[in-house]
Amino acid sequence: MRMLRIAGALVLASLAACSTPPEIKQALAAKDQAYADNEQLMQQYRELVSNVTTRHLQWSRFVQTRLKLDLALQWATTNPRLADVPDAAMAEDDAAVLGPDVLALINTIRLKSLPERKGPTGQPLFAAGSGEMSNLVQQLPDLIARVEKHVAAGAKIPQAVDLTAFDRYRNNVDALRRINGLIKQYLDIDVTMNRSETQSLADALRAVRR
Repeated sequence: MRMLRIAGALVLASLAACSTPPEIKQALAAKDQAYADNEQLMQQYRELVSNVTTRHLQWSRFVQTRLKLDLALQWATTNPRLADVPDAAMAEDDAAVLGPDVLALINTIRLKSLPERKGPTGQPLFAAGSGEMSNLVQQLPDLIARVEKHVAAGAKIPQAVDLTAFDRYRNNVDALRRINGLIKQYLDIDVTMNRSETQSLADALRAVRR
């Protein structure tokens, strides 16, 4: 990296005093501003990626809630079937998608005349209907709440986007700015750098190379 070569040369030159041309100081000031602008831009991009990911997860959660609520209402009001799927397999799959809490409520509000649906091993899943439409309507808020809770529980699985690349970039830019600051300080006073300043510059250089 060009800046690192410049920094290395100035560390060697620190053994002797010098008079720095204004153009060099102006170039270093411009470089520092460029670092600051670049870091700000990258931080804004990091926040954008994070916000877009959050909105995507929120939208996915909304879609999952709608789909599971629709499925729950199908089983509460109809006897759903698919042409290419055995009834028992369909009942087992849908019961697993809905979860035990939602399934339990569905079994209390299924409308009259709806038959019992069992799983592949004969286990009862959807109870025979015995409910009235008025009761189903009254239980809708509870049904919605249970579906939302089920979807939220599934969303607890970590899905955060990896933003470590942005953090590494920021750390490197911070190290470069420290290097630039040390060089500016040295050139501003036009004196030999002491041992502690040289060590600080060397540490910053090593941080960038990681």
